[in-house]
Amino acid sequence: MSKIVCIYPQDSTTNFLRPLCDYICTTFSAIEVGYDTTSDNDPLETIYNEIRDAQIVFFLGHGMSSCLYASVIDNVKIFNKDNISLLSGKHLFLLACNSDQFIRNFKLSNAIGFGFLPTSEDDVRNTKQYHKMDIFNTGVLDIGCFNKALVNCIINTLVVDTMKDFHLFKERMLFNTCREIVDCLLKKESKNYRIVADELYYMCKDMVFT
Repeated sequence: MSKIVCIYPQDSTTNFLRPLCDYICTTFSAIEVGYDTTSDNDPLETIYNEIRDAQIVFFLGHGMSSCLYASVIDNVKIFNKDNISLLSGKHLFLLACNSDQFIRNFKLSNAIGFGFLPTSEDDVRNTKQYHKMDIFNTGVLDIGCFNKALVNCIINTLVVDTMKDFHLFKERMLFNTCREIVDCLLKKESKNYRIVADELYYMCKDMVFT
């Protein structure tokens, strides 16, 4: 069986992804590895050693066009131009801001990536506009609704069959995103629920597959 690794650098900004990480580990028998600074071992080297012989790598965290982060709080980069070869030839699912640009920048293949994801107050504060849509007034409750819907969309889409067929993944992700959008508009669980619904639409629209 193919070795599957889920890299999950958990901190206060990624805690909402815990149910998704647990789902991936259960569904795909994935090995979870994070940025653990409590161990005597080098936390980055531990991750690198784990993924060297992995065929499928899930990454749940933060990113930008030039890197993926082991810790965005401490500004520690896990993958960049110096070690991008570690991801070469692997099947990749990168749930991180601007992982679409990261994939294009390094010409990665067999990869799923995402655009900007407004999953924290810092994201909203630093970005303010998202697809020409003002998001600076969205609050903690709005962000929480988006995060919950995002996790639901992926959990309801991500199975062995959709990881083998990106076209199928795209179709099911679109269906599940539409369902979350309708749920958001009907339940109105946050003040700016219309903005949250639009954010979900763009989250799905900005996905890339290579």
